[in-house]
Amino acid sequence: MIDQLVNDFNLYHLLVVCGAFSLGGLVKGISSFGLPTVSIPIIILILPLPSAISILAAPLILSNLYQMVISGDIKGSIQRHWSLYLAVLLSLPIGVYFLAVVNTNTLTITLGFVLVFITSLELLGVSLKFVKTHQKIIAPMVGVFSGIIGGMTSLFALLPIFFLVAIGLEKDRFVSAVSVMLFSGSVVLAISLQKANHLGPLEIVYGLIGMIPIMTFIWIGSQLRKRVDQILFRKVVLILIFIVGVSMIYRATIGF
Repeated sequence: MIDQLVNDFNLYHLLVVCGAFSLGGLVKGISSFGLPTVSIPIIILILPLPSAISILAAPLILSNLYQMVISGDIKGSIQRHWSLYLAVLLSLPIGVYFLAVVNTNTLTITLGFVLVFITSLELLGVSLKFVKTHQKIIAPMVGVFSGIIGGMTSLFALLPIFFLVAIGLEKDRFVSAVSVMLFSGSVVLAISLQKANHLGPLEIVYGLIGMIPIMTFIWIGSQLRKRVDQILFRKVVLILIFIVGVSMIYRATIGF
């Protein structure tokens, strides 16, 4: 296994991964999310999508564990959003199963349009108060859809993040809620990838080495976040989701 690992190791691939992780770590440090959404589009320029998702397995677990612990309020987040978390966790293995058998372009485009549409409404000031009013019903629905999509793309957090923005969580509670979801979801995603034979020694090594730039830039981003007020923070998160939606549509369309 060691010989095979040495033969497969590619310094150029590792440098690209580390560069992608640096950008993703900076965005994650500022907004509490964004590592896979920024990193995967770069990594898939040189590696297949299943490999890109698998490389992110260990970094997602470790970085989200760190962010979850320092954010605090873990118990409170679970009590408030347990139905959302549970729906995501139960649906992720289903998405991983479809990763090998389904063309994900159509689903990616659909999710991209949904993100662009709903964030545009929020940014234009159109009220989505019904989300907060009916959050007990909407939360598990968002979780199931996001889990299935996330198993095929690793982007299981995007719709839940918008949901958490829409219900009006203040900045610190938002970061805590997102961190709990990302950590628990990352563990389930990694286990599912391993069982589906997508997660091998090379992906683990790339991911662990990539933790160095990730943690460095998460810290830099977190220092920037402390200087941002609540209203600006919310706008930054919405704009990031909008950009991600546009990029998903573009990449999936080019992929056809």
